[in-house]
Amino acid sequence: MPLLALALAWAAGAGSGAAAAAAQDPVRVVGTVTDDGTGAPVEGATVRLADPSGSVRETVTGSEGAFAFEAVPPGAYVLGVRRIGYEVLSTTLEVGRDAPGSLDVRLRPQAIPLDPLEVDVEGRPPRLVESGFYQRMEEGWGTYLEPEWIEANKAGYVRLSDFMSTLQGRAPMPRCPDVPVYLDRKPIGTTSGSGTSGGRSINPAATYRSAAGPPPTLLEELSTFEVGAAELYSAGTKMPWFAWNGKSMECGAIILWSNWTAAMAEVPKIDVALCEPTGRPGEVALEGFVEDEVTAVRLPAAHVISSYPTSGGLERVETVVRTDSLGRYRLCDLPAGAEVELAAAYGPHAGDRLAVAAAGADVRLSVPVTPPGSVTGLAINEVTGQPLEAVRITVDDTDFRAVTNRTGAFSLEGLPPGSYRIRTLCGGFDSAAETVEVAEGAQVRVVLALRSKGSARRSRCSA
Repeated sequence: MPLLALALAWAAGAGSGAAAAAAQDPVRVVGTVTDDGTGAPVEGATVRLADPSGSVRETVTGSEGAFAFEAVPPGAYVLGVRRIGYEVLSTTLEVGRDAPGSLDVRLRPQAIPLDPLEVDVEGRPPRLVESGFYQRMEEGWGTYLEPEWIEANKAGYVRLSDFMSTLQGRAPMPRCPDVPVYLDRKPIGTTSGSGTSGGRSINPAATYRSAAGPPPTLLEELSTFEVGAAELYSAGTKMPWFAWNGKSMECGAIILWSNWTAAMAEVPKIDVALCEPTGRPGEVALEGFVEDEVTAVRLPAAHVISSYPTSGGLERVETVVRTDSLGRYRLCDLPAGAEVELAAAYGPHAGDRLAVAAAGADVRLSVPVTPPGSVTGLAINEVTGQPLEAVRITVDDTDFRAVTNRTGAFSLEGLPPGSYRIRTLCGGFDSAAETVEVAEGAQVRVVLALRSKGSARRSRCSA
């Protein structure tokens, strides 16, 4: 039976009045999504359940095509199912006591049409074409950095904010301390114009954060992975309407397009709309960001799994939502004060579960995506070549510390990718320093040779 007919049959048997529906207990809405032609389960389909107030629940089907929504109050809903390669399905659904055991959702395969505008120039990403990027480039509005250039030049950068100086090497901005920066039409912060100070981070790996100073902007928290193309506009020039304001007219603007937008046709654009709270008494929203545990950069399209007990405490309500293109997530209409268990996942990577109180707090979740690196080394006497014991090892602008053992060896574990300056501190010896580049999952070895201030044959630091 097609889903639409099934939904109507459910509605007819669920009760005739809103008052009767309101008196019923919440129910569990479950179902399976299959291919209408082959009957095979459809994995990775996004299933959304929306009520008339605009509150939306969202989940993704597993390997068997199954989905479930727990503790759904009786009433009228819109059930939507979307999967790349299939027709989008949307139908009304009346949830009530007489609901069937399981919904049979069948998706019809659909070829993905390509508009001629999207393919008339070989290799141009369709969504970047849709943004007007190439049209503006051909009309000569500003300076345009295509995906190939971005990919070739962002290697070695972790923070998006540190990449700004490379972009300005192609099109210097005016000497403004605050040049607005946009990502997919949204303002994410400002960067310094060419020739002004403060435009480069002294800590690109973000392993040290001062307790003082203003909070970081999205530009400082996002990674270079996010950017797929860029447009740079000088002051007073023609630019897209969403960046047109007094500040950009005075200082110009940098417009970035994300990897999702600049991806080729076979990579689907992930467009996640965060839910909006209904404002019902006794209910709150819980929101925050999902970030990489090692680099602290934000993760778009990550899954956030939440679970909390019902009022009776006998069952738990489980919900899965996704982060938007800026790594944000939001859970709406939670019982105020309920203990919510949260966990985040990004592809095959899963973070630890976290229990928080539903009180409208901003909760950050982390996922171990980037493999950390390490630095192992040896501290020796420069004259004798013998190992030095009790040498204190520090890393500039971070909290990483180590002390050499009897063999002069030390190890610094869990370093995010980036460039580091490693120093020694040892009584009776001059300090030694070494700059190292740590790649993802790499182990770097260094030898630090210290020169004695007194006896040339010292083998240990003095007090």
